[in-house]
Amino acid sequence: MKKLLIFALFLLSLCVYYIPANAEKQHKHDSKRMEQAIDHLILDQFTDELNQAVANYYKKDTIKIQYNWWNKNYDVVELDQSEKENQLGHPYVIKFTVQTYDGNKKEQLGTDTVTFGLSPVQFNKEFDQKDLAAVKVELLDYTHVEPSN
Repeated sequence: MKKLLIFALFLLSLCVYYIPANAEKQHKHDSKRMEQAIDHLILDQFTDELNQAVANYYKKDTIKIQYNWWNKNYDVVELDQSEKENQLGHPYVIKFTVQTYDGNKKEQLGTDTVTFGLSPVQFNKEFDQKDLAAVKVELLDYTHVEPSN
């Protein structure tokens, strides 16, 4: 439930961040640091779902994931709003790109992209009334790419 609350607060902060305000002096934001902080926040919230998806794909609990923040070919975290409302059944789609390793070995198994559909719950009747916001999460796609040697 805490994950859902924090994720909703994250979405709200994105909305507030992108609303222009009139002021005499414009405040400069460090958007790169803000993006990194938001990516880390999202990863913290989806760690369980991500680890479960990886374990289900490989059919092993010993698989470890690692994030390659320096690879220019992909983003570790990508959050998109569906252009066609509820395309794929969800208004938001989030993708995580991770490198996978067998916990018992040091060799990389591949680069995997895990895609989830997110649907905010407007009326929080399914969850504890103390939660201010909630989101339903559904695994939409799992793509595995062999490592290039």
